[in-house]
Amino acid sequence: MNQYSGEIITVPEMARRMKIRKQAAYDMVEEPGFPVYDIGGARGKRVLWPEPLEWLKEKKTRAI
Repeated sequence: MNQYSGEIITVPEMARRMKIRKQAAYDMVEEPGFPVYDIGGARGKRVLWPEPLEWLKEKKTRAI
C-alpha cells in the first residue's frame, strides 16, 4: 500500500493527486455512483483515497 491509502481528502486535493483541474474534479464528484462523502456545508465533500481511482477503473471497464 502507498502512503495515501485510506486517507480522507478534499476535492481540491483529489484534483492535485489526479493532476486534473479542480473544476473537473468537482464535476466528477457529481456523477452518479461516484464515491463521495458529504459532511455538510458548501465545502463539505470528501473522498476516501484511492476510491476515486478505483471508480475510474471500474467506469472504464464498463465502457468497453
